[in-house]
Amino acid sequence: MIAPKISIGSAGLALLLAAGAAHASVGDKPVASALVKMTPDQIAQRIDVRDDPLEDYVLFSTKPVHRKGGVTNGVAVNDGFIKATKSRGGDGVTWRVSYDFTYFGARRDVTTVHIRTSDGLLKISPSAVRRWTEECVDSAITCSQHMTVEFEAPERVIRDIAAAYRPGDRTPWRLRFKDDQGDGVTVGLAPVEVAGLVGAVDSWKP
Repeated sequence: MIAPKISIGSAGLALLLAAGAAHASVGDKPVASALVKMTPDQIAQRIDVRDDPLEDYVLFSTKPVHRKGGVTNGVAVNDGFIKATKSRGGDGVTWRVSYDFTYFGARRDVTTVHIRTSDGLLKISPSAVRRWTEECVDSAITCSQHMTVEFEAPERVIRDIAAAYRPGDRTPWRLRFKDDQGDGVTVGLAPVEVAGLVGAVDSWKP
């Protein structure tokens, strides 16, 4: 991760146990080797496509492609994926990026997402922030905070990430979730996975 610092309490060990085996910092972690071994076409075959005739759009999701996880600065990244909705009427595609986090300490509100584009840094407000706290038997115990953050990414950004795909390259496309204190958690999208999603969306015909 590129120098993010979140002060959320001192329960790093508990988070490591909750997340399973220790991982490299999510933002610094290269794209998983299992993903790099695949091609965008192979990933496109794993995309969850929901073509419901009772809806006026088709839903595509990378959620089943590869589960992402790790711990960074005491925050457990449980998973991250992209959903795309394609209008049947030809009105375009909406791209939404979603990440699940768990941490201990005071409640935080993610207010901005920073993502690099071909034109420079883009700052996006989340479209949804959902959070809940585990039930605590003893009120004196600090409970873990669970949070899902979703934001809508411009199509040009998604296509920039897809275009960055190079066979065998494990470099992630980094983005940062900034909280209400100005601190942030950095994660990375896999260009090969995004390229697979774009291919699946582009190839779908009504």
